[in-house]
Amino acid sequence: MSEAELMLLVESRKKSGGVAALLNLFLPGAGYIYCNNWLIGIVAFFFVITVFVLSFGFAAVFLVLMLVIDGFLCAKRYNKKLIERVIKERAELQRKTSASNSKSLHAVGVS
Repeated sequence: MSEAELMLLVESRKKSGGVAALLNLFLPGAGYIYCNNWLIGIVAFFFVITVFVLSFGFAAVFLVLMLVIDGFLCAKRYNKKLIERVIKERAELQRKTSASNSKSLHAVGVS
């Protein structure tokens, strides 16, 4: 895989911080689910609903604003992990390729 193909693959899998923030604004926890944090998204949804009911909505407004900010940061964390994972996979693939190439060269008798 060429560097351009690798960059295209990473860019196509990245999550948008703006989308995650807007999802958390309109449906608390949805931004986390968008970033593949299912458990945190579900817990956040029920937590905000519980706080909304118990505080008549006043404290929930503050929580939703916090979720909007953290939704943006969640996408940033997801993208960082994605890049790290792709780099690690790329290094493992290069290591395997170079190991198989050196084995084939030794089998042929080339030093």
